[in-house]
Amino acid sequence: MVSLPRAGRMSLILLFILWNVMKVQAVSYRARPESMTVREGQTVTLRCAFIGLTSQSVVIWEGPPNFNVMSTDRRVDSLYKRHRITGNSGAGEYSMEIADVQVADEGGYRCSTLGLQEKAEMMLNVIVPIKKPPKIVVRDTSIFAGQSLTLSCRTAEGSPLPTLTWFNGTTQVKQSNKKLAEGVAMASLDLVLSELTRWDDGRNFSCMADQGYPQLAAATASSTILNVKYSPVVRIRSQSIQASEGETLDLSCDVDSNPQAAVSWRKLGGDIPANAENRGGTLRLLTLDRTAAGVYQCQANNGIAPSGVGSATLTVQYPPHITSNFNRKTSPFVGQEGFSLLCEAEGYPEPRVRWRRKGTKLYFGNPLQFSRIDYDMEGDYECVASNGQMRNAVRQIFLDVRGKPYINTVSLKVSVRSGDTARLVCEILSDPLPEETRWLRRGPGQQDKPVTASQRPGIREEETTSPRGVTNTLVISHVGRSDGGVYVCETTNTFGTFQREFHMDVKDTNTQSVVIASVTVIVLLILFATIFVCIAKRTGLSTGVNKSREKTTGSTLTASRALPPLPPYLDARSSPAMDPDCDMDGLELQDFNGTLKPRPPPRVDKQPYSIGLSYPSLMHPLPPYSTVERQRPDGEDNMLDSPYPEDPWETEVT
Repeated sequence: MVSLPRAGRMSLILLFILWNVMKVQAVSYRARPESMTVREGQTVTLRCAFIGLTSQSVVIWEGPPNFNVMSTDRRVDSLYKRHRITGNSGAGEYSMEIADVQVADEGGYRCSTLGLQEKAEMMLNVIVPIKKPPKIVVRDTSIFAGQSLTLSCRTAEGSPLPTLTWFNGTTQVKQSNKKLAEGVAMASLDLVLSELTRWDDGRNFSCMADQGYPQLAAATASSTILNVKYSPVVRIRSQSIQASEGETLDLSCDVDSNPQAAVSWRKLGGDIPANAENRGGTLRLLTLDRTAAGVYQCQANNGIAPSGVGSATLTVQYPPHITSNFNRKTSPFVGQEGFSLLCEAEGYPEPRVRWRRKGTKLYFGNPLQFSRIDYDMEGDYECVASNGQMRNAVRQIFLDVRGKPYINTVSLKVSVRSGDTARLVCEILSDPLPEETRWLRRGPGQQDKPVTASQRPGIREEETTSPRGVTNTLVISHVGRSDGGVYVCETTNTFGTFQREFHMDVKDTNTQSVVIASVTVIVLLILFATIFVCIAKRTGLSTGVNKSREKTTGSTLTASRALPPLPPYLDARSSPAMDPDCDMDGLELQDFNGTLKPRPPPRVDKQPYSIGLSYPSLMHPLPPYSTVERQRPDGEDNMLDSPYPEDPWETEVT
């Protein structure tokens, strides 16, 4: 072997060392360690791989605390029993596997070897999930409306400490930061409610703890429901109620309170009906009557002032009721002035009170007033009270007119033929009935002499009596001209005497014969003239006359079109005066200034008793009242209990 000089050997050694140094500096990371977050108890692998390692290269792992050396090459220090090096050394893989990761494993790690320009570091974060939800602490146990309240949310569990958040239902309210209490890590968050109301009762407040790693540790939450105590609040569903008599009614009272309130009812200014059923928030009134109307109060009390009060006003509708206690009969005197009848009634709605003559639809106001009493006002009158929705109330009174007699005969002039029988009728109204009735004949000098049967044969009196008076008839048979003149009917009762004159005119029989003959001649002349006109029309006499008239007027008048037909009442063919053979279906014509017009149908005389008056000679154009008004049937009086059918139109006199 050739030995090199010493200087040569040193050169070779230096070259060898330089080559190795250059070789070492060529090492680099193929897999750099990266920071990781794991959950406590899991197994984690911290990856680390190199390029350019040699058999002399040494890989070192350093870790917490303070980057202590944990392993050299593939050998792990005995202090780290849960740690080991994994991977293919020939491929430069030196990963650190940690089983059952603990919080103590959290920290910085470094994997390195000689020749690296920069040593890569990583952080291992160990998450310890919260085992229990955060705790909510309420500082005040008794909570009343109007007070403030503080809710505290706390937790000392978990790593890292969670972030706390308050929610009102699903709405976020406030968020906290971690706080330390006496060297112990603790998260705490307060929620302050400045002034509670009854609306806060039953509200759900929740506190959520979130560590920020939902894939490793789920968020947890605690909640509390507020129990806010407050005084009763009362609400009446309807403050104004109308009901009809006989109905069943429920008065409802809604109460909002905490704690629950006791509910009671009372009626202002009176007692609750004895048959009422108190069901707490509901008061049932059975079979209402008018006395149940009034103001009802619902009162709720739960021990927290003030008590709750609600009111409802009940009005009960009921049919009219006449309260006036007038007698069944009243007796005014003939000639009495300013007499009136007052009728009072109650009901709801307030009834309208009117008067009417029984059996009529003619209404008068209230009170019923008479300007002057006459016998024709005697009869039954009815007070009618109506309120438009229910049956009417009717009370009757009889107006019994008393006083001196009154002769009510309509015809005071009598015409009789000589030889016939004359009847002078004296109709007497009297209450009391006449004590004496006699006939007198008025002679010269206004001297009245009694007419008696002894004066001459054929004179007699006929008398009939009724509750209203007496009808006395003087009968004179075979009347002669000497029987004509003025007769006086005189009647007397307790209150006085009344007379009325009758004029009797006796006509001679011969004069009547002359009048009859004259009328007969005139009728015959009219009949002959009518027959002549008809014959002339049928034989053509009138045709020639018409043609001559046409020739005379034809030179000056030219008809451009046919004239319109005449109205039926002007058409000659329809005129009974021009053609008695034509039928006019009973149409009567009359002449108005040369023009024929249909005569109106015969007037049916109004029944003078249509308003219940019994004595037509004393009837006024209207009863002694001032105003007449027409009233439709849809007015207020539906006459449900009246025995008389309603007229489609009513006449009211006020």
